[in-house]
Amino acid sequence: MPDAFTPEPTAEISYALDLEMSLLLASSAPAPWLAAVTESARILAGRPWTKGSPASGELCTLALLLYTRTYTGERLPHDVPLEELREALDEPLDREPRIVDEIDAALTVTGQVRDVRSAEEAPPLRRIFDAARDRYIAYAGMSMAALDVESPVPGPSPMRRAAERLAEYLTDYTPLEREGAAAPKVECGPLVVEATTIRIVNSGGAMPLECPRRSEDRVRVVRVDGRLATFECEQGHLSQDWRLSSAHVRLAVARATGARPSVQGTRRVKELLIMASDMPCHSDPFWNPFLRAARTELVGRDDAIDRIRRLISR
Repeated sequence: MPDAFTPEPTAEISYALDLEMSLLLASSAPAPWLAAVTESARILAGRPWTKGSPASGELCTLALLLYTRTYTGERLPHDVPLEELREALDEPLDREPRIVDEIDAALTVTGQVRDVRSAEEAPPLRRIFDAARDRYIAYAGMSMAALDVESPVPGPSPMRRAAERLAEYLTDYTPLEREGAAAPKVECGPLVVEATTIRIVNSGGAMPLECPRRSEDRVRVVRVDGRLATFECEQGHLSQDWRLSSAHVRLAVARATGARPSVQGTRRVKELLIMASDMPCHSDPFWNPFLRAARTELVGRDDAIDRIRRLISR
């Protein structure tokens, strides 16, 4: 298959605000977090919600800021004035925003900090915050050999860029616009998918999702909770895989069931085709030539059909 293969987006399954909200709303998040995310979504509802849009960073940053200002319960996120938000985001463009330290302190007070062995085990708000303030994000995925050649140098964090865009956006945003805005209704909670067959799709084909402990134990269940994606084999082994991301799973379920990408609860499907995390998650897996060929009915002489199928299998 050519290296240039890139799936095209499906028109029916859009990358929308409710999906971005669901990726922030882990079931183990503290209670005030839902209100902070919902109010942030209300304020940003008019932004362009497409895959690759920087608006997702704005949603995350604004939600963390509103949570920091309201977690004590003395007021609700909706009660935080726009002028207060503008003042918090009013920073010189050549440094990280002050809100980084403020958010860090609030997460510490609310128990969103604890010693863990891996980032996946961290409390949900800590995982979100650490990714947003990571100043080395440009080096993610680089090999050790490449890092030896180019020593990492801290750059602007995603939060710094998002704070800049938020400050500009809120400059002309009015209380009247805020009152008239509406956010999708999304609750905290996991999505569990049970399937007879679960496959990861990339430009090279479609591979079964296998249990890393025993490859012969078939994976039957995938679970996403916020940004954490896990899977379970028929013997009950729980695992993670770098190819599996919550957004990709949610859009795969939307394609398979017709549900919204932010759906919760348990869904059962015969086959679940999940785009690998390094592929465009909004893409239709059947743009993969191997999958497309597999579902195309061939009509003609039997021997010709057999030869074509043998060519495809190679």
